[in-house]
Amino acid sequence: MTLTTVAAMTSTGMILLAARWQTIEVWAYGRARRPWSVWAMAGLLLVLWGLALRDFAMRPEGTRSWAGWCLVVGIPALWAIKSMALVFNPRGRAAVSSISGDRAWRRIGLARLPIAIILAALTLLA
Repeated sequence: MTLTTVAAMTSTGMILLAARWQTIEVWAYGRARRPWSVWAMAGLLLVLWGLALRDFAMRPEGTRSWAGWCLVVGIPALWAIKSMALVFNPRGRAAVSSISGDRAWRRIGLARLPIAIILAALTLLA
């Protein structure tokens, strides 16, 4: 449920802060090197995912649902692809850092809201 909350909060932040959200994105992605706090958050995300994966793997056979598989394998795989395209790719970071305007950030925030809804549904079904 933590990931669902974070996804909902970032989407809501984009909608409410609009163009001011760009300051956060430039801080995180706009430089040649990521700030230590971005790496710390990424590390925390990996630890949480590892704990969830361990818990999922230790479940008795027959209790692992398709929703659980999506949460512990599918979502991290999609995030890895996103990270390769944005976080570790200078062109991707430049693209994110160059987004500007209230309308653009609100549209991105609204487009991301279904992610939080899907994560919440998968959590309930897992």
